[in-house]
Amino acid sequence: MTARAIAEQVRSGSMTALEVVEQALDAARRLDPVLHFLDELDADGARALARSEPTGPLAGVPFLIKSRTPPESPLLTRLTAAGAIPIGWSTRARAGAVSLTFGWNGREYTRNPWDSTRSPGGSTAGGAAAVAAGVVPLATGGDSGGSLRIPASFCGIVGFKGTYGRIPRPGGRPLGGLTTAGLLGADLDDVILATSIASGPDRLDPTALPHWPVPSLVDRPWRVAYRSTLGQCPADPGVDRVLRERLAEAGVEAVDVPLELAPTDEAWSVLSALDNGRGVDATAAVRARQVRDLNNTALADLFATVDALVTPTTLTVAHGYDQHEQSIVTGDPCWVFNVTGHPAVSVPAGLSDGLPVGAQVVAPHGSDAVALAVARRLAVELPLPVVSVGARRASS
Repeated sequence: MTARAIAEQVRSGSMTALEVVEQALDAARRLDPVLHFLDELDADGARALARSEPTGPLAGVPFLIKSRTPPESPLLTRLTAAGAIPIGWSTRARAGAVSLTFGWNGREYTRNPWDSTRSPGGSTAGGAAAVAAGVVPLATGGDSGGSLRIPASFCGIVGFKGTYGRIPRPGGRPLGGLTTAGLLGADLDDVILATSIASGPDRLDPTALPHWPVPSLVDRPWRVAYRSTLGQCPADPGVDRVLRERLAEAGVEAVDVPLELAPTDEAWSVLSALDNGRGVDATAAVRARQVRDLNNTALADLFATVDALVTPTTLTVAHGYDQHEQSIVTGDPCWVFNVTGHPAVSVPAGLSDGLPVGAQVVAPHGSDAVALAVARRLAVELPLPVVSVGARRASS
Protein backbone atom coordinates (compact mmCIF):
# COMPACT_ATOMS: atom_id res chain seq x y z
CA MET A 1 0.00 0.00 0.00
CA THR A 2 0.98 3.63 -0.38
CA ALA A 3 1.84 5.60 2.74
CA ARG A 4 -1.41 7.51 2.35
CA ALA A 5 -3.45 4.29 2.17
CA ILE A 6 -1.69 2.90 5.25
CA ALA A 7 -2.42 6.06 7.23
CA GLU A 8 -6.06 6.03 6.16
CA GLN A 9 -6.50 2.44 7.32
CA VAL A 10 -4.81 3.17 10.65
CA ARG A 11 -6.94 6.26 11.25
CA SER A 12 -10.13 4.37 10.33
CA GLY A 13 -9.28 1.46 12.62
CA SER A 14 -9.07 -1.08 9.77
CA MET A 15 -5.50 -1.77 10.88
CA THR A 16 -3.53 -0.81 13.93
CA ALA A 17 -0.21 0.98 13.74
CA LEU A 18 1.31 -1.96 15.61
CA GLU A 19 0.11 -4.40 12.94
CA VAL A 20 1.66 -2.25 10.22
CA VAL A 21 4.93 -1.96 12.11
CA GLU A 22 5.12 -5.70 12.77
CA GLN A 23 4.68 -6.36 9.05
CA ALA A 24 7.49 -3.93 8.22
CA LEU A 25 9.78 -5.41 10.86
CA ASP A 26 9.09 -8.91 9.57
CA ALA A 27 9.83 -7.84 5.99
CA ALA A 28 13.04 -6.14 7.09
CA ARG A 29 14.24 -9.26 8.91
CA ARG A 30 13.45 -11.50 5.92
CA LEU A 31 14.94 -9.34 3.17
CA ASP A 32 17.89 -7.65 4.87
CA PRO A 33 20.01 -10.85 4.80
CA VAL A 34 19.66 -10.73 1.00
CA LEU A 35 19.89 -6.98 0.33
CA HIS A 36 21.87 -5.69 3.36
CA PHE A 37 19.94 -2.40 3.55
CA LEU A 38 19.87 -2.04 7.34
CA ASP A 39 22.44 -0.26 9.41
CA GLU A 40 20.39 -0.97 12.54
CA LEU A 41 16.83 -2.09 13.25
CA ASP A 42 14.91 -0.46 16.12
CA ALA A 43 12.07 -2.87 16.75
CA ASP A 44 11.45 -1.82 20.36
CA GLY A 45 11.36 1.89 19.53
CA ALA A 46 9.05 1.31 16.57
CA ARG A 47 6.64 -0.77 18.65
CA ALA A 48 6.57 1.83 21.41
CA LEU A 49 5.61 4.56 18.93
CA ALA A 50 3.01 2.31 17.33
CA ARG A 51 1.36 1.64 20.71
CA SER A 52 0.86 5.40 21.14
CA GLU A 53 -1.88 5.11 18.47
CA PRO A 54 -0.75 7.86 16.07
CA THR A 55 -3.50 9.77 14.27
CA GLY A 56 -1.73 12.25 11.96
CA PRO A 57 -1.58 12.37 8.15
CA LEU A 58 1.12 9.67 8.19
CA ALA A 59 -0.41 7.65 11.03
CA GLY A 60 1.38 4.34 11.41
CA VAL A 61 3.49 4.68 8.27
CA PRO A 62 6.83 2.89 8.76
CA PHE A 63 9.97 4.49 7.34
CA LEU A 64 13.74 4.19 7.47
CA ILE A 65 16.18 6.91 8.51
CA LYS A 66 19.44 7.36 6.64
CA SER A 67 22.24 6.44 9.01
CA ARG A 68 24.07 9.25 10.79
CA THR A 69 21.08 11.59 10.47
CA PRO A 70 20.94 13.74 13.62
CA PRO A 71 17.92 12.80 15.76
CA GLU A 72 16.95 16.48 16.04
CA SER A 73 16.67 16.78 12.26
CA PRO A 74 13.42 18.62 11.42
CA LEU A 75 12.74 16.04 8.70
CA LEU A 76 12.58 13.32 11.35
CA THR A 77 10.79 15.25 14.08
CA ARG A 78 8.10 16.45 11.69
CA LEU A 79 7.48 13.06 10.10
CA THR A 80 7.13 11.41 13.52
CA ALA A 81 4.88 14.25 14.72
CA ALA A 82 2.67 13.46 11.70
CA GLY A 83 2.38 9.85 12.90
CA ALA A 84 5.11 8.15 10.86
CA ILE A 85 7.16 5.50 12.67
CA PRO A 86 10.88 4.93 12.07
CA ILE A 87 11.78 1.26 12.23
CA GLY A 88 15.54 1.77 12.03
CA TRP A 89 18.44 3.24 10.10
CA SER A 90 19.41 2.43 6.52
CA THR A 91 22.87 2.03 5.03
CA ARG A 92 24.81 4.73 3.26
CA ALA A 93 28.12 4.87 1.40
CA ARG A 94 31.19 3.71 3.29
CA ALA A 95 33.24 6.62 4.58
CA GLY A 96 36.31 7.21 2.43
CA ALA A 97 35.04 5.11 -0.49
CA VAL A 98 36.30 6.03 -3.94
CA SER A 99 32.73 6.05 -5.25
CA LEU A 100 29.66 6.94 -3.18
CA THR A 101 27.05 5.11 -5.27
CA PHE A 102 27.04 2.15 -2.86
CA GLY A 103 25.82 1.20 0.60
CA TRP A 104 27.75 -0.52 3.41
CA ASN A 105 26.52 -1.99 6.69
CA GLY A 106 29.99 -2.63 8.11
CA ARG A 107 30.12 -6.19 6.75
CA GLU A 108 28.34 -6.32 3.38
CA TYR A 109 27.59 -3.99 0.51
CA THR A 110 23.94 -3.17 -0.06
CA ARG A 111 22.34 -4.92 -3.05
CA ASN A 112 19.75 -3.84 -5.59
CA PRO A 113 16.36 -5.64 -5.38
CA TRP A 114 16.24 -5.81 -9.19
CA ASP A 115 19.51 -7.74 -9.40
CA SER A 116 21.53 -8.70 -6.33
CA THR A 117 24.78 -8.39 -8.31
CA ARG A 118 24.08 -4.65 -8.72
CA SER A 119 24.29 -1.64 -6.42
CA PRO A 120 21.17 0.29 -5.40
CA GLY A 121 23.11 3.54 -5.85
CA GLY A 122 23.98 5.98 -3.13
CA SER A 123 24.61 7.48 -0.93
CA THR A 124 21.05 6.81 0.29
CA ALA A 125 21.53 3.17 -0.64
CA GLY A 126 19.68 1.19 2.01
CA GLY A 127 16.62 3.42 1.97
CA ALA A 128 16.24 3.00 -1.79
CA ALA A 129 16.67 -0.78 -1.65
CA ALA A 130 14.14 -1.12 1.18
CA VAL A 131 11.55 1.07 -0.54
CA ALA A 132 11.96 -0.72 -3.87
CA ALA A 133 11.62 -4.08 -2.11
CA GLY A 134 8.39 -2.96 -0.41
CA VAL A 135 9.70 -3.07 3.16
CA VAL A 136 8.71 0.56 3.80
CA PRO A 137 6.94 3.12 1.59
CA LEU A 138 9.27 6.00 2.54
CA ALA A 139 12.89 6.60 3.52
CA THR A 140 14.74 9.77 4.40
CA GLY A 141 17.98 11.09 3.01
CA GLY A 142 19.87 14.12 1.85
CA ASP A 143 20.99 15.14 -1.60
CA SER A 144 24.24 17.02 -2.11
CA GLY A 145 25.27 15.45 -5.42
CA GLY A 146 22.45 13.08 -6.35
CA SER A 147 22.26 11.02 -3.16
CA LEU A 148 18.47 10.76 -3.42
CA ARG A 149 18.04 10.79 -7.19
CA ILE A 150 20.77 8.30 -8.14
CA PRO A 151 19.43 5.47 -5.93
CA ALA A 152 15.89 6.34 -7.01
CA SER A 153 16.98 5.83 -10.62
CA PHE A 154 18.84 2.58 -9.94
CA CYS A 155 15.97 1.11 -7.92
CA GLY A 156 12.99 2.31 -9.95
CA ILE A 157 11.42 4.56 -7.30
CA VAL A 158 10.91 8.30 -6.66
CA GLY A 159 13.59 10.63 -5.31
CA PHE A 160 12.83 14.33 -4.83
CA LYS A 161 15.24 17.18 -4.13
CA GLY A 162 13.18 20.32 -3.69
CA THR A 163 14.37 23.85 -4.31
CA TYR A 164 17.30 24.54 -1.99
CA GLY A 165 15.95 25.16 1.52
CA ARG A 166 12.66 23.35 0.92
CA ILE A 167 13.20 21.19 4.01
CA PRO A 168 15.08 22.70 6.97
CA ARG A 169 18.34 21.13 8.09
CA PRO A 170 19.49 20.61 11.69
CA GLY A 171 22.72 22.55 11.13
CA GLY A 172 21.04 25.48 9.43
CA ARG A 173 22.27 26.96 6.14
CA PRO A 174 25.77 25.67 5.32
CA LEU A 175 28.38 27.84 3.62
CA GLY A 176 28.42 25.89 0.36
CA GLY A 177 24.69 25.35 0.11
CA LEU A 178 24.68 21.99 -1.67
CA THR A 179 22.60 19.66 0.48
CA THR A 180 18.82 19.47 0.52
CA ALA A 181 17.11 17.04 2.88
CA GLY A 182 14.48 14.91 1.21
CA LEU A 183 12.75 11.61 0.70
CA LEU A 184 12.64 8.46 -1.34
CA GLY A 185 9.33 6.73 -1.93
CA ALA A 186 7.52 4.14 -3.96
CA ASP A 187 4.76 6.63 -4.78
CA LEU A 188 5.13 10.20 -6.05
CA ASP A 189 2.18 11.55 -4.06
CA ASP A 190 3.54 10.00 -0.86
CA VAL A 191 6.83 11.82 -1.40
CA ILE A 192 5.01 15.08 -2.09
CA LEU A 193 2.91 14.77 1.10
CA ALA A 194 5.92 13.92 3.27
CA THR A 195 7.92 16.81 1.78
CA SER A 196 5.08 19.22 2.53
CA ILE A 197 4.88 17.97 6.12
CA ALA A 198 8.64 18.43 6.59
CA SER A 199 8.82 21.85 4.93
CA GLY A 200 8.96 25.31 6.50
CA PRO A 201 11.38 27.21 8.76
CA ASP A 202 12.53 25.63 11.99
CA ARG A 203 14.31 27.05 15.02
CA LEU A 204 17.37 25.07 13.89
CA ASP A 205 17.11 26.47 10.36
CA PRO A 206 15.05 29.68 10.39
CA THR A 207 16.26 30.58 6.89
CA ALA A 208 14.51 27.60 5.28
CA LEU A 209 11.86 28.34 2.68
CA PRO A 210 8.26 28.95 3.85
CA HIS A 211 5.95 26.00 4.42
CA TRP A 212 5.13 24.29 1.12
CA PRO A 213 1.48 23.19 0.92
CA VAL A 214 0.73 20.05 -1.08
CA PRO A 215 0.40 21.41 -4.63
CA SER A 216 -2.34 20.63 -7.10
CA LEU A 217 -0.44 19.11 -10.00
CA VAL A 218 -2.38 20.40 -12.96
CA ASP A 219 -1.67 18.42 -16.11
CA ARG A 220 -1.42 20.37 -19.34
CA PRO A 221 0.63 20.28 -22.53
CA TRP A 222 4.28 20.44 -21.48
CA ARG A 223 7.20 21.76 -23.48
CA VAL A 224 10.56 20.55 -22.25
CA ALA A 225 14.19 20.57 -23.27
CA TYR A 226 15.74 17.11 -23.36
CA ARG A 227 19.45 16.53 -22.85
CA SER A 228 20.86 13.01 -22.75
CA THR A 229 23.90 14.34 -20.87
CA LEU A 230 25.06 17.59 -19.29
CA GLY A 231 28.78 16.79 -19.28
CA GLN A 232 31.44 15.17 -21.40
CA CYS A 233 30.36 11.58 -20.68
CA PRO A 234 27.49 10.31 -22.86
CA ALA A 235 24.48 8.40 -21.63
CA ASP A 236 24.30 4.71 -22.37
CA PRO A 237 22.36 4.29 -25.64
CA GLY A 238 19.77 2.09 -23.93
CA VAL A 239 19.13 4.70 -21.24
CA ASP A 240 18.83 7.48 -23.82
CA ARG A 241 16.45 5.38 -25.92
CA VAL A 242 14.13 4.69 -22.96
CA LEU A 243 13.90 8.41 -22.17
CA ARG A 244 13.24 9.49 -25.75
CA GLU A 245 10.58 6.83 -26.21
CA ARG A 246 8.92 7.72 -22.92
CA LEU A 247 8.74 11.43 -23.80
CA ALA A 248 7.02 10.52 -27.06
CA GLU A 249 4.63 8.04 -25.43
CA ALA A 250 3.67 10.57 -22.74
CA GLY A 251 2.93 13.26 -25.34
CA VAL A 252 5.52 15.66 -23.92
CA GLU A 253 6.94 18.05 -26.51
CA ALA A 254 10.74 17.82 -26.36
CA VAL A 255 12.55 20.63 -28.15
CA ASP A 256 16.15 21.41 -28.92
CA VAL A 257 17.06 24.59 -27.04
CA PRO A 258 20.66 25.82 -26.63
CA LEU A 259 22.10 25.26 -23.15
CA GLU A 260 25.71 25.96 -22.30
CA LEU A 261 26.62 25.13 -18.70
CA ALA A 262 29.99 25.75 -17.09
CA PRO A 263 31.72 22.58 -15.83
CA THR A 264 30.63 21.83 -12.27
CA ASP A 265 33.34 19.47 -10.99
CA GLU A 266 35.65 21.98 -9.33
CA ALA A 267 32.84 24.20 -8.07
CA TRP A 268 31.05 21.26 -6.44
CA SER A 269 34.26 20.13 -4.70
CA VAL A 270 34.88 23.63 -3.32
CA LEU A 271 31.31 24.06 -2.10
CA SER A 272 31.36 20.58 -0.56
CA ALA A 273 34.53 21.46 1.33
CA LEU A 274 32.83 24.60 2.67
CA ASP A 275 29.77 22.60 3.71
CA ASN A 276 31.96 20.16 5.61
CA GLY A 277 34.04 22.78 7.43
CA ARG A 278 37.18 22.44 5.35
CA GLY A 279 39.16 25.46 4.30
CA VAL A 280 39.30 26.46 0.64
CA ASP A 281 41.42 28.85 -1.36
CA ALA A 282 39.74 32.25 -1.74
CA THR A 283 40.28 32.27 -5.48
CA ALA A 284 38.70 28.83 -5.79
CA ALA A 285 35.70 30.01 -3.76
CA VAL A 286 35.23 32.96 -6.11
CA ARG A 287 35.40 30.64 -9.13
CA ALA A 288 32.80 28.33 -7.58
CA ARG A 289 30.44 31.25 -7.03
CA GLN A 290 30.98 32.36 -10.63
CA VAL A 291 30.11 28.88 -11.91
CA ARG A 292 26.94 28.88 -9.80
CA ASP A 293 25.96 32.32 -11.14
CA LEU A 294 26.74 31.45 -14.77
CA ASN A 295 24.74 28.24 -14.63
CA ASN A 296 21.82 29.90 -12.86
CA THR A 297 21.69 32.51 -15.62
CA ALA A 298 21.92 29.89 -18.37
CA LEU A 299 19.11 27.88 -16.80
CA ALA A 300 16.96 30.99 -16.31
CA ASP A 301 17.33 31.67 -20.04
CA LEU A 302 16.39 28.06 -20.79
CA PHE A 303 13.29 28.16 -18.58
CA ALA A 304 12.15 31.31 -20.31
CA THR A 305 11.45 29.12 -23.36
CA VAL A 306 10.46 25.73 -21.88
CA ASP A 307 8.59 24.48 -18.83
CA ALA A 308 11.25 22.06 -17.63
CA LEU A 309 14.50 20.29 -18.45
CA VAL A 310 14.49 16.50 -18.70
CA THR A 311 17.61 14.32 -18.54
CA PRO A 312 18.40 10.74 -17.63
CA THR A 313 18.90 10.75 -13.87
CA THR A 314 21.92 8.50 -14.34
CA LEU A 315 23.93 7.87 -17.48
CA THR A 316 23.77 4.11 -16.92
CA VAL A 317 21.58 1.55 -15.22
CA ALA A 318 22.76 0.15 -11.90
CA HIS A 319 26.40 -0.94 -11.89
CA GLY A 320 27.91 -3.87 -10.00
CA TYR A 321 27.82 -3.75 -6.21
CA ASP A 322 31.48 -4.85 -6.15
CA GLN A 323 32.81 -1.85 -8.12
CA HIS A 324 33.11 0.30 -5.01
CA GLU A 325 36.82 1.00 -5.45
CA GLN A 326 36.34 2.30 -8.99
CA SER A 327 35.71 5.90 -9.96
CA ILE A 328 32.30 5.56 -11.59
CA VAL A 329 30.78 8.34 -13.68
CA THR A 330 27.02 7.86 -13.79
CA GLY A 331 25.40 10.68 -11.79
CA ASP A 332 26.77 13.63 -13.80
CA PRO A 333 23.27 14.95 -14.63
CA CYS A 334 22.53 15.33 -10.91
CA TRP A 335 25.13 17.47 -9.17
CA VAL A 336 24.72 20.45 -11.49
CA PHE A 337 21.45 21.17 -9.70
CA ASN A 338 22.92 20.90 -6.22
CA VAL A 339 25.29 23.73 -7.15
CA THR A 340 22.42 25.84 -8.52
CA GLY A 341 19.74 24.72 -6.04
CA HIS A 342 17.01 23.95 -8.60
CA PRO A 343 14.23 21.47 -7.77
CA ALA A 344 14.86 18.07 -9.36
CA VAL A 345 12.93 14.82 -9.16
CA SER A 346 13.68 11.33 -10.46
CA VAL A 347 10.88 8.96 -11.44
CA PRO A 348 10.98 5.55 -13.14
CA ALA A 349 10.63 5.88 -16.92
CA GLY A 350 11.12 2.28 -18.04
CA LEU A 351 13.61 -0.57 -18.17
CA SER A 352 16.84 -1.12 -20.07
CA ASP A 353 18.28 -4.64 -20.00
CA GLY A 354 15.76 -5.44 -17.27
CA LEU A 355 16.95 -2.65 -14.95
CA PRO A 356 15.21 0.64 -14.09
CA VAL A 357 15.90 3.89 -15.93
CA GLY A 358 15.16 7.15 -14.14
CA ALA A 359 13.91 10.38 -15.72
CA GLN A 360 15.16 13.53 -14.01
CA VAL A 361 12.89 16.56 -14.30
CA VAL A 362 14.27 20.00 -13.37
CA ALA A 363 12.24 23.22 -13.13
CA PRO A 364 12.92 26.87 -12.20
CA HIS A 365 13.72 27.81 -8.61
CA GLY A 366 10.55 27.59 -6.54
CA SER A 367 8.63 25.78 -9.28
CA ASP A 368 8.77 22.40 -7.58
CA ALA A 369 5.16 21.72 -8.62
CA VAL A 370 6.08 22.07 -12.30
CA ALA A 371 8.90 19.53 -11.98
CA LEU A 372 6.57 17.15 -10.17
CA ALA A 373 3.71 17.57 -12.67
CA VAL A 374 5.98 16.79 -15.63
CA ALA A 375 7.45 13.88 -13.66
CA ARG A 376 3.98 12.49 -13.02
CA ARG A 377 3.33 12.51 -16.78
CA LEU A 378 6.59 10.67 -17.46
CA ALA A 379 6.48 8.14 -14.61
CA VAL A 380 5.62 4.53 -15.39
CA GLU A 381 4.59 1.68 -13.10
CA LEU A 382 7.29 -0.95 -13.14
CA PRO A 383 6.85 -4.65 -12.35
CA LEU A 384 7.97 -5.94 -8.97
CA PRO A 385 11.73 -6.35 -8.59
CA VAL A 386 13.11 -9.86 -8.17
CA VAL A 387 13.60 -9.45 -4.42
CA SER A 388 10.56 -7.80 -2.85
CA VAL A 389 7.83 -8.36 -0.29
CA GLY A 390 5.24 -8.75 -3.03
CA ALA A 391 7.34 -11.08 -5.15
CA ARG A 392 8.19 -13.28 -2.19
CA ARG A 393 4.53 -13.50 -1.13
CA ALA A 394 3.37 -14.16 -4.66
CA SER A 395 5.79 -17.07 -5.00
CA SER A 396 5.12 -18.58 -1.59
